[in-house]
Amino acid sequence: MARAVFKLSTGGRYKITKFNEGHTHSMVPVDTRNLMHSNRNVDEFQQRLIISGIKANIGPMRTFRLAKEILGSYDDVGCTGNDFKNFARDLKVHSKGSDAHMLLESFSNKQELGNGFKFFHHVDEDNKLCRLIWVDEMSVKNYKFFGDAVSFDATYCTNRYKMIFTPFTGRDNHGKCISFGAGLISHENMESYAWVLDRFVDIMGHAPRLFITDQDPGLKKAVASSWKETRHRFCMWHINTKVAEKLPQKLREDADFRGMYDGLVWNENIDPTVFEENWNNMIEEYDLASSRWFSDMYEDRAKWIPAFFRDVPMSGFFRTTSMSESENSYFKRFIQKNSDLVVLYTNFCSGLDSQRYNYKQATHADETRSPMMKTNLPIECNAAAVYTNAMFKEVQEQIDCSSRACAMRKMFSDGDDIIYEIEDKLDGLFTVCRLHPHDDVVCSCKLFTRKGIPCMHMFLVFRNMNLDTIPHKYVAARWCKYSILCPNDSTDQVQNYDKHSKSNLELRIFKIASESIGYVRGNEELCNQLYENLIEVRDKFAKLGTPENSSLSKNRIFDEFYGSSPTETPSVLPPDVAKTKGSGAGGRRKSKKEKAMLLAQKPKRLCRKCKTRGHHDSRNCPTKDDADLSS
Repeated sequence: MARAVFKLSTGGRYKITKFNEGHTHSMVPVDTRNLMHSNRNVDEFQQRLIISGIKANIGPMRTFRLAKEILGSYDDVGCTGNDFKNFARDLKVHSKGSDAHMLLESFSNKQELGNGFKFFHHVDEDNKLCRLIWVDEMSVKNYKFFGDAVSFDATYCTNRYKMIFTPFTGRDNHGKCISFGAGLISHENMESYAWVLDRFVDIMGHAPRLFITDQDPGLKKAVASSWKETRHRFCMWHINTKVAEKLPQKLREDADFRGMYDGLVWNENIDPTVFEENWNNMIEEYDLASSRWFSDMYEDRAKWIPAFFRDVPMSGFFRTTSMSESENSYFKRFIQKNSDLVVLYTNFCSGLDSQRYNYKQATHADETRSPMMKTNLPIECNAAAVYTNAMFKEVQEQIDCSSRACAMRKMFSDGDDIIYEIEDKLDGLFTVCRLHPHDDVVCSCKLFTRKGIPCMHMFLVFRNMNLDTIPHKYVAARWCKYSILCPNDSTDQVQNYDKHSKSNLELRIFKIASESIGYVRGNEELCNQLYENLIEVRDKFAKLGTPENSSLSKNRIFDEFYGSSPTETPSVLPPDVAKTKGSGAGGRRKSKKEKAMLLAQKPKRLCRKCKTRGHHDSRNCPTKDDADLSS
């Protein structure tokens, strides 16, 4: 019955005629009134903070804690963590059913600007997006310099539709991962992979010489069909992660077997015939002839064993486990699972921005830092001047080993050619040929072919030829410093990502305000002056501007994030949302043999029914079924 009744009296004044303060509940305490729904508000600063967090794959609760640290206390935030989560939820709901249409519309706008952005998409019979690939201008330029060997990881399943995220990656002149674009496919079959590979060539102009993937059978067929001139190689990281589960229990902890296996499959200095002989000896010694997996891997040996890639350019830098592993884990740090298509693309752009900024830092270090020398040889100083700092370390190791670990055992003429027999303390005896008439130097270790850098044996021959600089034909341009690789270009033109937001003016306003606070921090008088000035500026623009209501402001920010507005009649529908609740962990089904191997690793326990130790208990004891049948 709590109420207050006011009546207008004569003279334009109000009179209280009834007042009853009898409440059925206590009043909200003063210190918690800010938690009342009517007093909470996610203002524009907080909204943009949440949006920035989503782009950087930072959840709303972490963003809420960050806002508390920025503003001083949770009370100063002006809302709760649930309000932050609700705003992030509303962002997802905003694009529901239209995210494929909104993403493609945003892509079309980028392509119409003529800045080099290109994309292709494909829909199924129900007009639902099932294939997509996009590449920006900088990726095309990067592919021109570093696209001789490309890695393609099709193992990362993401977003609410469980589409397969497929980035194309390579190595830049610092030996780090670099992205050439990415795609999304709904089905892991030969047709989907072939479509992505064909569209990639349509954009880039040509296929790479070397292509590294996992062992997906559909992808294997697609490469053979679409890129006939490309050498296809399986990623050794994916293969070697399966070795332990394919081995018998007794060999999993056998250090001798592991040493023999690693020494065989990673050896780049043996011929295929030597590998085949040693592999068969290993299979016989450890009784693995009945293992179907080892038999299958031997059948595919020409697609993953380094001995079969000794003559393939750049194969040496893609044999390590770090390539696919690092690229996969890199984008996982940026891409949210169960996100819509626009959020996935935005997260990819954030990862790409970070990758390219790291490139600029490495390029800056090349131009401003001089590496330490290990020898007094002039050729080492020459190498430091042309190679990036990261690659110089590898070249420097070869130069150093040519002085302390190599010895020339024999030198003789073969017609007009000169033959050198060189022994190094690491790998044995190698032959270097100096061919007439152009003084071409070829080493039997083939490191220059595999990695694009001269080997220690070649450097010993260079010293014998009294060379103070590395011959130009043995300096691979892809490993050179940026100023040599692109003398008339800048890192901004090659590596900076095209900013997809139409304006950064509002962000610059925030930055200026933050800088102003930094200038007055610690000076109370200046702080008060800045505060008063900001109040004056705010009041001035409050009169000039037209404030939006909260729903309009929220929708405007959502539309800015997505690049377009949702529509009731999208031109392209998104794929079906994948089941998650109750659908299990997903992934491929394990065979009976794999299940038995996993079960064998678990400790046995005592069954109270049959009184024996095994992998069962009284509820699922085998004797229980027999007893039921007999009764």
